[in-house]
Amino acid sequence: MMKNNNSTLYEKSQDLDAFLTSWDAACPTGEAAENFSYKGCTYVVPDHARGERECRFSGLRFSWGARSFTPEKGEPARFFIDGQGGRSERFSLYMDVTDCGDEEGICPTAFFVYREGEPQPLAYHLGGQITGLYSQNDFSPLKSPLTPGCYFLLADGLVDDGESSVFETLGDYVCLPFVVMEAGDRLEHPSVLSARASRPKHTLEEGPWTSGMLRLKLCLSAPLRAGRELSAVCYTEDWRQMAHDERLQASDKRGEQTLQLHFRSDLIWMPGRYVVVLCHNREPFASVAFDYRGEADMPCVCRSLGPGDAEALLAKSLANHAAWQRTRDFSGMARLRLQLAALLPKSDYNSFCQEQQLAELRENVYAAVSADVPFHAKRLAYCLPQMLNYCTTETRQVDVEAWVKEDDPEAMLEERAMHALTLYNIGVFCLAEGRACLAALEKAVADSFTFWALTLCGTEDELQRLFACSPVLDRHIRPEYRFRVERPVVSDTLHALQRVIGETAFRLDASAENALARQVMQCHDVVSLWDNNEQTCYVLRGLVGRIKQRIHGQYDSIRKPTRRELVTVKAEDIALADWIQALKEASDEPVGVDEQAFAESMKELEAMVGLRTLKETLSTTFCQVRFKERRRRMGLPVGEETASHVIFTGNPGTGKTTVARLLGRIYRALGLLSKGEVISTERRELVGEYIGQTEEKMNAILRRARGNVLFIDEAYSLCTDSDDRRDYGRHVVESLLSVLTEPHPDMVVVLAGYDDEMERLMQSNPGLKSRFPYKFHFDDYTADELMQIAGLTLERGGYRLTPEARELLRDTVENALAHKDRFFANARWVNRFVTSGILPAMARRVMAMDVAGKDVELYCTVERADVAEAIRLRATASASDAKSRPRIGFKA
Repeated sequence: MMKNNNSTLYEKSQDLDAFLTSWDAACPTGEAAENFSYKGCTYVVPDHARGERECRFSGLRFSWGARSFTPEKGEPARFFIDGQGGRSERFSLYMDVTDCGDEEGICPTAFFVYREGEPQPLAYHLGGQITGLYSQNDFSPLKSPLTPGCYFLLADGLVDDGESSVFETLGDYVCLPFVVMEAGDRLEHPSVLSARASRPKHTLEEGPWTSGMLRLKLCLSAPLRAGRELSAVCYTEDWRQMAHDERLQASDKRGEQTLQLHFRSDLIWMPGRYVVVLCHNREPFASVAFDYRGEADMPCVCRSLGPGDAEALLAKSLANHAAWQRTRDFSGMARLRLQLAALLPKSDYNSFCQEQQLAELRENVYAAVSADVPFHAKRLAYCLPQMLNYCTTETRQVDVEAWVKEDDPEAMLEERAMHALTLYNIGVFCLAEGRACLAALEKAVADSFTFWALTLCGTEDELQRLFACSPVLDRHIRPEYRFRVERPVVSDTLHALQRVIGETAFRLDASAENALARQVMQCHDVVSLWDNNEQTCYVLRGLVGRIKQRIHGQYDSIRKPTRRELVTVKAEDIALADWIQALKEASDEPVGVDEQAFAESMKELEAMVGLRTLKETLSTTFCQVRFKERRRRMGLPVGEETASHVIFTGNPGTGKTTVARLLGRIYRALGLLSKGEVISTERRELVGEYIGQTEEKMNAILRRARGNVLFIDEAYSLCTDSDDRRDYGRHVVESLLSVLTEPHPDMVVVLAGYDDEMERLMQSNPGLKSRFPYKFHFDDYTADELMQIAGLTLERGGYRLTPEARELLRDTVENALAHKDRFFANARWVNRFVTSGILPAMARRVMAMDVAGKDVELYCTVERADVAEAIRLRATASASDAKSRPRIGFKA
């Protein structure tokens, strides 16, 4: 964006005396270009350059230091100042777009600020505007402090090009009046003696749940003094703004003790609790609460607010703070907004310190945000550092699933100083592969010498499981920093639908508003789960479709409908329950095959090294599924559908987990799963320590697994040879059977383990084996296949083996296969040997050499010596591993 930063007379001044001298030179006494009259007073315009061109503009913002208003957006033209008047502050005028007629043209412009009744300007800006995208015009310093009163901005050479003019015309000039008022935090406020809310009876004729007017009658302890403003904002029970109104007491009149505020809202007034926050010169001083149940008159509860009350802090933040304003449309925040507001005093203190250039109060903030929809937790977590002024310098979001794949778990946390870190997919911490990262996180949280902030995001179930796994995190995340985003309240859901309808050309009449409100209340359990796409789908396909059908059925060629009738939504058009039923029936139909996703996943499966028999079997299985799908589309019988649950057998490192991930994606592409992700678990995460806990854990994991692949590794450990009914692993199997017997569970269960042990598991429960129609065995890799895997690993890293190194590596692989046992890790072994053995040995060899210049080959070529050193180190580590290797399975 191009910025027009005009040079002005005062910018050449080095101090106040120099400025005053230049002012006198530019504006000699008695030599004004002309005088003009405004509201019965005569004002002097200093001599300044004038041209034939006029600058057109749009997008105006007028500021006084950190305070500003934008009249084009309907903001009141008012500044609120402290008692000292801020003499050091300056006026600035910003315009989004300026147009002088051509790219080369310069329009002389001049701006002056006057106080009404004083002939000389208080501040001015002289300069030229050029065609551009942005213009900033800084005024000269004030001669005296700014005091409360009526002022105006006078502009020469300017034409308002906005949709609605914000300037008054005064001959050749344009004028923008504004008011300077004393900030409300230093004023004595009236108290609210009584209040009464009401809705006009005519608005309730079609029903109680309509948009439109709500009145609030106030009785104050004292009338408003001259030049004071009373403003009010009405909030719903979850602190979303419903409507606002304000009263400005004229400077020459005495205010009334009884006031009536009018809240006109385009949103439907729903049953529930409403809170009106009253402000005196923008400072909250009272709240008025009432319950609306569809009646015309409502009693109110009045309460005075102090500067530190949560309602006062929340109202000011929602009005003035950009980060809080971003959360205005967040749903499920009914209790959460007040909880967050209670933490604002510390934030305000840090803001004060920053303004005064003092050291902030730095305290590590550890928070947790939970929501049924993880996205809702993540978006709130992103706003928290700004909302609560953490004083951090950077905000980062980290996927824990990606973090656990890194070689060094602590590396991600090494640069956490001054950062606000948000972690999501936190359920991985409780799995075996996440333990190292969890330990690193616990160590960082316990370190009080490094200043940083942490927010954990997930579902409530994920957070509870994490806290059970990590007492350290449970202890450090205090209750006041545990935030729960709840399901949307009814007004949340209804107003979201209204906003989507408002984006179309259609408008609800009163009967349609009542019908929509009632049906949302009836169907809220379903509608509250809709995202924006589902809401839009209902409006554009369901609602608009019924409108078209109604108009078509009632069309009369003699009396054609008016345009207003064509865009008016009637009660009969809503039919929300019918739309939900249609969605349910559609969801029972086969989703169909995503050919591209299926082909990509199968290509990835084929690219895996080895597993020839498995690939052939899976390909046949998938072809059969697609074959049945096409017969179904043709109306041909397909027979009784069988479940798709699978058993994987084989030794470690043979690709079972990788294939399970591909299986989820392939089943998703075939329409057999709604999500297609893999939920990995094992015995210790499923079996409880007391009666009832196992069922709780299983229910939680089964909820997560809906739509996905549930992968249970070492599944044989769920049952021992013991007949002891206190073995809670048996309860896991029994819980699984409830899912395995469902005809369409939207879940694929994969049990994995050693061949013999898995067979004993199947024999342990008569109903188990028949529920797994597919069984795939993963053979151990051959020497050629392991060499191929090692070669791919090196190739991805940009390395290559010398012939001698390749020969020694093959000898090593063949020797490992000749002496392998059932614990041999196959692909995992060879990858570890390359990444943790050969490459570190190569690095030590190369860095020990005194090589001048940059020899690329040296850094890419793996020598025989590197493999030999890896063998030596591996032999030492293997001897140690053999002594400490644990037993697999359970002793009878």
